[in-house]
Formats: sequence, structure tokens, C-alpha cells
Amino acid sequence: MPDRERWCGQEGKPYFLIEAVESIKEDKRDDGAVLLQIPEDYRNWVREFHSILPVEQLARKGEVVLISLPAVYIPLETANPFHKPKDEKDMKRGDKEDRGEPGEPAAIDIEELMGRVNCLLLRGKAGMGKTTLIKHLAYSLTHGSGPVALRGYLPVMVFLKDLWSIYERKLKTEPAHVTFELLLKEYFEKHRCPLPMETVAAYLSQGKALLLLDGLDEVPESIREDLVDLVHRFQFQHKNNRFLITGRPHGIEGKCMQDFGKYLRDIDDLDNKKVEAFITRWFRAVSGQAAGVGEVTAADMTADIRQHEHAAVFTGNPLLLTALCIFYLVGGKRIPDQRADLYDRIVANLLYRRFHDPANTERVNRVREFLMLLAFTMQTRNVKSMEACEAAELLQQNYPQNEGEELPDYKKRMDALFNEMEPKCGLLNRLGSGEIAFAHLTFQEFLAAKHMLDRDIDYKKYIKDPWWKETVLLYTGLMNLDMKKRSNQIAAEMIAMERLPRTQLLGAEALRDFQPSKREESVVRSAKEKLLSIISSNAEIQERFDAGEILGTLGDPRINVLKPSMVLVEAGEFIRGSDEIGEMEKPVRRIYLDEFMMGKYPVTNQEFKAFIEDGGYENKELWMPKGWQWRKENNISEPGLWHDRKWDGANFPVVEVSWYEASAYAKWLSKEAGGKYVLPSEAQWEKAARGSRGLVYPWGNEWKEDHCNSDECGLDRTSPVGIFPKGESLYGCMDMAGNVWEWCMDWYEDDYYKISPDRDPQGPKDGSARVIRGGGWGRARTAALCAVFLFISLPPYPFTPARCCSPQAFKILSAGRLYCQSFFFLYSSPGVSSG
Repeated sequence: MPDRERWCGQEGKPYFLIEAVESIKEDKRDDGAVLLQIPEDYRNWVREFHSILPVEQLARKGEVVLISLPAVYIPLETANPFHKPKDEKDMKRGDKEDRGEPGEPAAIDIEELMGRVNCLLLRGKAGMGKTTLIKHLAYSLTHGSGPVALRGYLPVMVFLKDLWSIYERKLKTEPAHVTFELLLKEYFEKHRCPLPMETVAAYLSQGKALLLLDGLDEVPESIREDLVDLVHRFQFQHKNNRFLITGRPHGIEGKCMQDFGKYLRDIDDLDNKKVEAFITRWFRAVSGQAAGVGEVTAADMTADIRQHEHAAVFTGNPLLLTALCIFYLVGGKRIPDQRADLYDRIVANLLYRRFHDPANTERVNRVREFLMLLAFTMQTRNVKSMEACEAAELLQQNYPQNEGEELPDYKKRMDALFNEMEPKCGLLNRLGSGEIAFAHLTFQEFLAAKHMLDRDIDYKKYIKDPWWKETVLLYTGLMNLDMKKRSNQIAAEMIAMERLPRTQLLGAEALRDFQPSKREESVVRSAKEKLLSIISSNAEIQERFDAGEILGTLGDPRINVLKPSMVLVEAGEFIRGSDEIGEMEKPVRRIYLDEFMMGKYPVTNQEFKAFIEDGGYENKELWMPKGWQWRKENNISEPGLWHDRKWDGANFPVVEVSWYEASAYAKWLSKEAGGKYVLPSEAQWEKAARGSRGLVYPWGNEWKEDHCNSDECGLDRTSPVGIFPKGESLYGCMDMAGNVWEWCMDWYEDDYYKISPDRDPQGPKDGSARVIRGGGWGRARTAALCAVFLFISLPPYPFTPARCCSPQAFKILSAGRLYCQSFFFLYSSPGVSSG
């Protein structure tokens, strides 16, 4: 079984070493007459000309950046053809195909896969690393490394963009005598590749050649099918060898799919683990002998990416990730807070390095203006792709016909210019259908916004169309870089539009995307008022969610770290428990509680951040002895998912905190705020949720789908606090049903409901699990019942990714789905002021 984590390296290092050997001598012909050996000249040629990444095209003006390919290469993955899903039934008798072991991963390192199959047709968009993969594989095998199954193979690199012209000429001069061997011979001679055809023939004869054919899409369509046929015949003749053929989608169709379609695999985007590994290797490589500098810079950039969601558009594609690394290195080691600023800088950088011509100073501007026009045209048509020939015609608006130039010659020049520009700019993809599309829709939206700004196109005609939302946001963001007053004015105009919640939200979101120093205070105040009114209105759930999220970024006035909003729960009896849920909630009893104050909202990330920044995780006095021991042993310094932008909104409930962390926070707040704050008892929580009359839900006895964030409402994540105003409890507590589970002070005991006192029960004296209440975003409405509770074993018992749970309890809680819990309400002791 292949080692999928090979790239994680040796002895825990996040990289692997490539060790050179003198030569590969272990393979002989069956008769022992010929010794297979990679020529030393060829090995040196590969190292000299194909082991350096061409990233100088991505660097800033005047910068020279040389990167060793082996030092930074991250293995690319594809869907594993040998993966066998757990529920896949046994194969039919007689099927001899190698299906691999049951534990095969769903994705596999492409180099490892090449060691298990004889042919691979690899499809990938521009910048996905196809050429880099081929160069790395050739380097590894010529220097004694690479997948074990390929050791002893001769890698034969052929770049089809350089081969096709030889083929075209041969077709004209001697079409009846053209063979792939003849093309290879002339190709090696033309490019001074010191690989004798005799050596290639010897390896082919013993099934030890690896043909690496790169860039099928770069072969003109007029001869592509003929060349594919030639390669197919050669591959069939030498089918005991191995073949890797790469191309972008538009080059892999027709004859290619007919001959090689059964070998087709697509390159996967880089996942987060590979992104972080690449960044680490990249900065280690450019830092040279400065030990540790690369690791520090890489860690800073990785943390910066986590905090800037808009940077993620560059991370899945190796080319764009490299551009982002270079920008970070030469751009002050920071990712701009404004995404329009980031896109503008990186796109400008890419185009300058790829199209700058001292003899034609307007070349870069013309390319940029063409891409802007192309993006705006596609955006206006509400499409994500366009026929390549139609896109090429748009060039005529930027490149006029020369005086005396015949129309056919002019069109031919435009086609040639487009065919050069399209693959070179790094922002476009040619699809299998022959159409072109931007590498990411965001680039289309950004360049369309830049065109609007450049041509002073009125934004108002687009603000009601959801298709234009991101373009309008990027338009105002670009404007804000240089025109603070005008951009704020546009945001204010949208915010002020009556009876149009989506437009009002668009204006507030535009304001959020501005740098804080470039927001006008009067506009911010207006935005906050409008967002609060949307939250408390009958607007749709998604609109209230968006309003809450934007409000958290601008500064939610409902959240006060040292003066949390509290509500009074009056003294008296309430009905606890239920006979209609389960045995744990029985029996129904009347319980008397003294007066107390309850937190209006769950504790938010903004509030918990103050605890972290004040050294809460380092202050032993705030922690219970067992909690402190658990924190030290597990090196806990922040909640789980603390840097995940899906969960870390300022006014979202803090997620994945253990009971120990919740308790320490309450003690910290008591010290800082000058009162006494503790976690509520289970009885206090239930009374605050259902009132004295024993309501089934906080709002009443009938289920209402739009009253809380449960599985039924469809958000599929936590939500900003208080955006379900109809779900408010009788005492004024928000989010008591759904959104997040909440810690209580009580230990859990099976029969405690039966034996607990009738007045102010505080729960069992000890135990191994604590009670949680309220249900969560991922649970159905049955978990939102006021009387329902669950319990979770405390650390240091084994726990799942939900840090506070044992695996056994987690199954009960999550039903196998991603679950983020351990959130909590605060409770203020009787007679203690809430502020």
C-alpha cells in the first residue's frame, strides 16, 4: 500500500530529502548483455535545466527569486482508482482488476500512482503543477529517489509545446515515414538533451522507460489528433513501459479521450495541510542559511491566511499560492485586510512579470485592460465561461488594426496574441468544451469591478442583482483604496435604501470590507442601527444571519466584555423535567429557586478573546487543579477552532471549550468585572429557558422552525447571538434552544432528578461527567426541548475533535456529523449586580 503521507517526511520533518546516488545499475536485460544505466550527462542536464522553479515571473519588479524544485515540491494528489469504499460490495468472480487493500485512501500521490499503473492521462487547470510534477519526477528518478516502484526507470521528458513544430515539419516533408522514435531523436538534438536514443531503446526493450509527455493542450488543434494517434501507437507498441501524459481540459478531448480516456485522472486542489507544508518549504528555501527564519515567516503567513478568508482563493492552486508567497515576502510580510487590495496587488504583480516588455511599455496595461473587458462582458452576460474565439474578438478593442494590414492577417494576429496571452497570464483556464473561464470566479468579479471603476460605470443598475453582489463589493473596495469619501458615500446610499434589506446589507458589507481607518464614523453608526433593526425584524433567516455577522465585524454594541447583558429570573417555583422525552428527564417535579441573574446571550468569541489576551490560560489561580493539570498535559492555550473563520466571528458563541475552560473564564470575569459569575446550575438553566409554567420550548409549547438555530433551519453552522428574536424566553434570554450546547455547573448522576431537593438543587456532589443543555445547530428540534439534557465526560479521558467529549458520549451527541459544542451561558449569583 502506498505511503500517502510520504511528503510529511523523515523523522517528523515537514519535508523529505532527496539523496543523490552515483548511478542506477541494478536493472539488466534478461540475457545479461546490456547494463541499464542513466547517462551522467543526462542526469546533470536534468539538474541544470529542470530543477529550478521559474518563479522569477512572479516576483516583484527587480526581484530575482530562485527556488530549488526538490526543496519546495509538494506531491499532488488525485482520486485513487484502488480506493474501495467501506460499503462497496465484493467484486464479481472473474474480475481480476487490482482493487487494492480495503484501507486504501480516497486520494493518492500521483507519483505513487504512476508506480502502480502503466499509463496515466493527467488533467489539470492552469497553474495546477503539471509541468512541475513531471520535472520533479524526472529529477527524483535520475538522482536515485522517487517512488520505490519506479526506481530503475529512465524518465524521458518531452514538452509537447516544443515537439509539435518538429512533427508539423515532418508531416510536410516525409509524412509516410514519421514515427515517434524519429520525433524523439530530433527533439533531443534540437534541445541539446544528452540522452541517446540507444539508451531509450534499451530501457524500452526491458519495460523500464517512463515517458513524461507534458502539455497536450499546447499542441495546435489542427495536428493534435494526429499526434495523439502517433503517441497512442507508440504506447501500444511499448505497453509494458509507463506513460504519463498531461494537459489542460481543452486539450484532453476527442481523439485523446478515445485513446486514453480510460486512464484519465484530475489533479486535486491543495488541501490545508499541503498548503501549510508548501509555505514552510518555500520560505525555508528562500531564507538560505538563516536558520529558523523561514519557519517563523511561514508560521506568520499561515496564521495571516487563517485570519483573511479572502486569501483562500490563492491557496488551492500551486501557481497562485507561489504568487501569494512572493507577495508576502516582498510586500511587507502581511496580507492586506482589504481583499480588493490583495487581488489588485497580486494580479498586477502577475501581469507585470509575465508581460513586461521594455520595448513595449504599454503591453502590460493592454493585457490588463483586455482581461478587465473580458471579465465585465462575461459578468454582464451572467456567464462563467465564453467561447475562446469570441473572447479573442474582444482583443480588437485593445489592439486596433494596423495601417495597411489586411483583415485576415489582422484576425490571425489577434488569434495568435490570444493564444499566447491565455495560458501565460495565469488567470484563465481553457475548458474541455473549448470555452475559457477565469481560474476562479472571484477573478472575473474583481476584474469586472476594476473595469467599472476604470470606465466610471454606474453601480446602481447592478445592486439588486445577486449575481453582481461580489463585483459591487469589490468595486467599492477598490474605490476605497484611493477615494475614502466617495466609497463611504456609496455605502451610505445603499444602507439608506428603504424596504430593501439585501441592498442595505450590501452597503453594510461594503463598509465592512473597508480598512477600519477608511470607514467614516457616521456611516458606521448608521450601518449598526440598520443591522440591529434587521436582526430584530421579520427578515429571512439568512438576512438576519448576514446582519449579525457583519455587525460583529463592525462592532456589536450588544456585546460588552466586562459588563455582559444579564436578565433577572425571579424567585419562585417552576416545573422541571418531562415524562414525554426519556428516562433521564423523569420525573416531572416542582422546584423552587431563589432569584438570580442569567446571561442574555451565550459567551461570545469577543468576550472569550479578552480572557485569552489577559493570560487566562497561564493563570493557575483561575483553574481547578484537575483542569490545570489537563491544560498543561495537553498544551491547551486556546479553544478548538479558534482560528477557523467559520466559527470565530466576534459575536458568535465561542466553540470547543471544555468545562474547565468555561469555569476558568467565569472566575476570570468575576475578578475583572467585580462581581461573581459562575456557570448556572442545571435547574437554573432550565427555569431561565422555560419559565415558571414549564413551557416545552423557550417561546411556547408549539414548535416554530424559524425561532431557533436547529438542524431544521438549514444554516448548518453556529450563528451570531440573538438573531432569532422570536425564540426569546419569557425572561429575555436568547438562544436557549439551538445554536450551541451550553455547559452547566452540575455533575451528572442517573437518578438525581428523583432524589434532588425541592429547593435550589445544585446537582450531585461529584461524578465523571457534566451536564450540557440547549441543543445545537446540528441537532433536530427534539434536542431544543427545554427539558432535554445530555452529559459529557471530562478530560483527561480520551476525547474526539470536540475537545470536551469522550468518544462514547460524542456518538450520542453528534450522530456522526461534524459537531462544535461546549459553549456556555453565564449566571450571576443572587443579589449580585450584573454590571
